[in-house]
Amino acid sequence: YSSTKITSNTDFMVAGRRLGPLLMAGTLAATEIGGGSSLGVVQNGMSGFGLSASWYITTMGIAFVILSFIAPKFRAATVKTVPEYFRRRYGKECGLITALVGLTAGQFIASAVILSTMLNIDYQVAVVIVAVVVTAYSIMGGLWSVTLTDFVQVFLIVIGMIIAIPFALNYAGGWSSVTANIEPGTLSMSKGYDVFGIISLVVMYTAT
Repeated sequence: YSSTKITSNTDFMVAGRRLGPLLMAGTLAATEIGGGSSLGVVQNGMSGFGLSASWYITTMGIAFVILSFIAPKFRAATVKTVPEYFRRRYGKECGLITALVGLTAGQFIASAVILSTMLNIDYQVAVVIVAVVVTAYSIMGGLWSVTLTDFVQVFLIVIGMIIAIPFALNYAGGWSSVTANIEPGTLSMSKGYDVFGIISLVVMYTAT
């Protein structure tokens, strides 16, 4: 379906600059609520950060507010990708570095871990499957296909997590059992991150 909407390079790269607020919000949310903010946050929470691991997500929202003021400048520059912006402004080397340092590999790894666990298949096979599927629909439909799949995925992710909560609590013996077996301070929002750490996360998200 997305491939039928592509008639130019702009359609392919930036969906013809016609994504409304709803689709844009969906694709941004799905991009950020990925491996890092699901598996990564859980891992941090269990390894000593506790509830403060949620700052990894909360600061994302703060960065989006900041970006709402910066985004018009990117749009006015009529660039199609962030690396293109850096290449034009700072030179070819900066554009290349920006293109190479991204979230793609991390998302592939996280998706492959989930796929290999759920289907009980070899991890290397799962990586290949994820890479082929994602690359195929990205090439066929450009940003339109990425946006539409992201829009569906964000609902599956959020709804899936909400459904999983009562099962997880039941498996752990209920909320009272959880609170009785966690370390003191686990439910504190300041256990793992201080003010400097929170600011650092906001700066990281805004920059990336």
